[in-house]
Amino acid sequence: MRKGIKKSYIVINIILFLFILILITNIFVMKNTTFFFCGFSTLAIFIIMMVLYGYERKPKRFTQETIFYIIAYTILFSILTYIIGIFTGFARSIYVLNFQGLIKNIIPYLLIIISGELLRSEITRKCENSVQTYVLCAIALTLIDCTIYLTTFNLATGDGQIQFICNILLPSVSKNIFLLYISTIGGFIPTLIYRLLMEMKIFIIPIVPNFGLYIDSVVQTVIPGLIGIIIHISLKQFKNKEVEGKSYKQGVLYTYASTIILVMFIILIVTLTSCKFKYGAIAIGSGSMTGTINKGDVVVFKQIGDYNPSTNEIVVFRKDGKLIVHRIIETVQVNEDEYLYYTKGDANPTPDGYPLKHDDLVGTVNLRVKYIGIPSVYLHELLTKKK
Repeated sequence: MRKGIKKSYIVINIILFLFILILITNIFVMKNTTFFFCGFSTLAIFIIMMVLYGYERKPKRFTQETIFYIIAYTILFSILTYIIGIFTGFARSIYVLNFQGLIKNIIPYLLIIISGELLRSEITRKCENSVQTYVLCAIALTLIDCTIYLTTFNLATGDGQIQFICNILLPSVSKNIFLLYISTIGGFIPTLIYRLLMEMKIFIIPIVPNFGLYIDSVVQTVIPGLIGIIIHISLKQFKNKEVEGKSYKQGVLYTYASTIILVMFIILIVTLTSCKFKYGAIAIGSGSMTGTINKGDVVVFKQIGDYNPSTNEIVVFRKDGKLIVHRIIETVQVNEDEYLYYTKGDANPTPDGYPLKHDDLVGTVNLRVKYIGIPSVYLHELLTKKK
């Protein structure tokens, strides 16, 4: 029996590996980005596995509970993002809900979702607890997402590559890891519902919250992981309840507490990274403040408003379209309501060679969080070849 299982794993891994090679070849050579190609190619792999090993019908233990949490958290997330959109603004969807859009976009994308989740479900049923197979499945389905949006950004430029990685690749990796977990505990239906609720709304709802590329990439990357953690915590109430001594009310209270944490975290991320509210956050990409604020740290700043900062305060200001964090070393009052600010990086040998007006200032630094900006800073440097 074990030899048969091992043989199945090997064959399925080979199939997935060949599928990955086909997708990579398509990305770099054929560059077929149509929804139908992505959907039918994934469906073909599912059919091959089904013909070889049959269709698995083994039920999952937490299907009903997972469906409940998926619906609750995805709807909550959607409502929350649209509420925040009232303050950040909305953008019009690039897709039009009409008969042509139905044939060209909605039906083909539905094919992608259904075929992808059928394949994922078969992988998690046939190769249960096989890390290698799960990794190959996640890579293959991530490449499908990358193929769909291959022409969305200009990959010939460093900025285009960064935008593609942050807005397509990283969210897709996060989503596919999350859906693999959901598939292992709940099966096909919960993952299908999640993707329908999260991905199909762009084809149906004419406006979407305008958070900007950076904020949207952060939210889309972080949220699947957060929802997965909260679902994992929430499902503990159904495990060994008699042994653990947990009552139903305690379990529900635990779920409500997790939901509140999720909501607060979403609000915090959007609020800080948008820089459109009272407080904002940016990652430090240079060593000009080393010793006080190091490269790779993230600083939280308060919007400047009508406040006139004084000498020795650390400020965020805009120069040539870039945000810079330096210390004020001198303040000169020009007249009753106007000041000039001279700044310098703590690690720089000389002051900045320009005065700043109040309109140049963005905010005053209130807090430093060490290290968490390192991935985004070094990714940017790698792709733009900055030294």
